[in-house]
Formats: sequence, structure tokens, C-alpha cells
Amino acid sequence: MKCNVLNQLLQTTPIVVTGCGVISAAGLAVAELWQRAVSGHSTAANREFEFGPVTRSIAVCTAPQLDVTQPELHPVRRMDRSTQLGWIAANQALRAAGLEQDVRSGHTIGVMAGTSRGPLSKLAEGFARVGSRRYPPSLSADCTFASLSGCLAQGLDLTGPSATISATCASGAYAIAFAAEQILLGKADAMLVGAAEAPLVPAVLAQLDAAGMLGSHAEAALACRPFDLTRNGLCLGEGSGFIVLESRAAAERRGATPIAQLSGWGMCVDDSGRAGVSKSGQGLINAATQALAAAGLAPGSIDYVNAHGTGTRLNDAAEAQAMRQIFGARAATLPCTSTKPVTGHCLGASSALEAVLVVEALQQQLVPPTGNCHQPDPACLINAQPLQAQPANLRHVMSNSLGFWGYHASLIFSKVG
Repeated sequence: MKCNVLNQLLQTTPIVVTGCGVISAAGLAVAELWQRAVSGHSTAANREFEFGPVTRSIAVCTAPQLDVTQPELHPVRRMDRSTQLGWIAANQALRAAGLEQDVRSGHTIGVMAGTSRGPLSKLAEGFARVGSRRYPPSLSADCTFASLSGCLAQGLDLTGPSATISATCASGAYAIAFAAEQILLGKADAMLVGAAEAPLVPAVLAQLDAAGMLGSHAEAALACRPFDLTRNGLCLGEGSGFIVLESRAAAERRGATPIAQLSGWGMCVDDSGRAGVSKSGQGLINAATQALAAAGLAPGSIDYVNAHGTGTRLNDAAEAQAMRQIFGARAATLPCTSTKPVTGHCLGASSALEAVLVVEALQQQLVPPTGNCHQPDPACLINAQPLQAQPANLRHVMSNSLGFWGYHASLIFSKVG
């Protein structure tokens, strides 16, 4: 779908956000996540992980433990932790949107869910039980990536378009874009869309460690330091974020109050290889350019950018370079902040959590800081706005994501009214 066509469709069928839900290391609700993001305080803490015969202490951002005996978790009590996290965030979003079970009649609602690593605990169980006398038949379905969207669609009785999207660390953003396109094509009145990830397992940590991507610091809370001169890697996290997208007309018909508008999006693959980002940031430039064209906006209309900002040397430098190319000299003053010290890098779920945060930023007219950026890297010539949140006149905000294999995505959300 070319951006000029997408812009025409968005002019006739504006898409709005009517509800959000989250669970992360920063809390069990949107308000908790927002307050932590505004503070800029990291949630990272050291945890011990078993790597064969060796025990290692690694700084990670852990979401709250779940009591699966609670009635609200009964439908997912035996599912993977990522699906359980998704279930909590998705139900929050539906309630916030006023789409409880008894008012969904007459609405075609679908599900798009993103994940990078999928149902890791169920996959591990499936491998471990090979050859056992009693192999649970439920693993045949529970080990699929589609279990995330399938469980939500089945458990919440949502019969519209449904799929699980995997685009590495941009999975949540891709899911949001694809969900919006279902509404534009008339296939759904509303879409429950987001992402979930539970990657705090030795295998994933070992992979990131081998790739030289794990951040470290004597103080766990400082392990992730985006755009800081001393940054040395990311801090892995877990969590889920979901939003409800609707056509403005559908929201108006049921008397729902939009809290933001999804104005545009762009997606592309950078051919820089499996690491996924070139030094020039060309993939991000392409995705952001597409998003601006879809929204019918000039770069000067963007008031805040929520950066991918992982805290790795290459990613942050490339992203800063891309911002300079997109926004020119204005990149030195345009707030471009990372919230990953607060949530951790939740892989495919990060972009969904960050979508919730930019919607909150629009509502609160406040830009959260880049936590732990005590010494802004002079090589990253952007306004990372370290340490302190700042009030701002926010009309249009951009949220950027990128990941392994060159997946890039850019979303633009706008203030309603």
C-alpha cells in the first residue's frame, strides 16, 4: 500500500485509539508505567540465572509475578508467561475502551499480536518432554507463535482478523500497522493490537551476551544508558502492551472517547544484515519518511520522538544519525528520548509499550526523559533530554523501532481534536 494511497484512506477513515493496557517491570497499569517513565528511574535489578553449571547475576527488568489461581487468569493459567502477560494487558485495553463482553455485539473486532521470541517456556517444555511416556497433547497448539493471538481471540470471543506478527524487536509496531490496515480495508470495526514477551530465560540472555549486546554496570539500575557516552548495551525486560484501534466513525457510533489518533506508519527492511541497522540509519530514515507521507506531515510537524534507544553503541549512534537526516538541524532541539531504562528492552513488546507511552505523552502534554543519560554522547547530536521530564506542546509524536534482520518501523500518533 503506497503512502499516498494510505494517506487518502486515512483522510476518509481516521483511526483512533480508545483504550490502552500494560504490564511491565514498571507496573500493572498504564498510570504506573507513565509515572515511572516520567521519573526516568530504571526498574532493573540483578537476578541469578543458571548457565549450565555456572550461575550468573544479570541486570534485568522483571514484570510482577502472576497468581494464576486468580479467576481473571483462569483462561490462561496453563499458557506461556508471555501469553499470560498479553492477556492482562489486552483485557485492560478492552475495559479502558469500554468494550466489555456485553457491549461488543454488532462490532467486528480482530486481534493482531506481536512477539519476537514467542512462547519460550512452552517451547522449552516441548523439547524437554521428547521421549517421555506422557507427552501433553496441548503442547501441539501451545508451542505455536499463533497461541498469543489465538488465545486472545478465542478467550475474548473476538472473531475479526487475527494473527501473530513476528518482526523481531519491531513486532509490536508492525502489528499496530497491520491492524490499522484491517480497519482501513473494512475488515474490522476495531482491532485489539499489541505485543507480549517473556524472554528472561538463560537461552535468550546467552544469545544476547554472545552478540555483545548486554549492558552492565556495578549498579544494576544503571545497566541501560541510552545515548550516554559510557553506554555498553541493553537491559533485557519482559512485559506487554495493548491498545484498541477503531475507525473514528465506529468509535462515535458507540459513544467512545478517542484518546489519540494513529496518523501514519511506515515499515521497511534495511539490507544491512542480521544485526539489522546500518551506521547511516537508512532503514529508520525510510520508515520514518513513509510514516510522515502517510500522515501527510512534514518533519517539522513532529514535536517528540520516542526513540528505539537500546543503549548499545551501534544502535544509538545510528539512530541519532537517522534523526539528523530526517529533522536536520532541528534534531539538536527536538526531544528524542528513550524509555527503555524504565521498561527494559522487551524485544517485540517494546514498541507496543512505547506506543502506550506516546499516547500518554499526548494526553499529559509531557515528554518523559531518557533515564541514566548522565553524560550525553557528543557523537549523538540529538536532544536526548536526560534525567528530567519536560512539559511541551505536543500535537504529533513519532515512535521508532528496529531489530535484527533489518526490521524497521515508525508510528505517528496525534492529539485528538
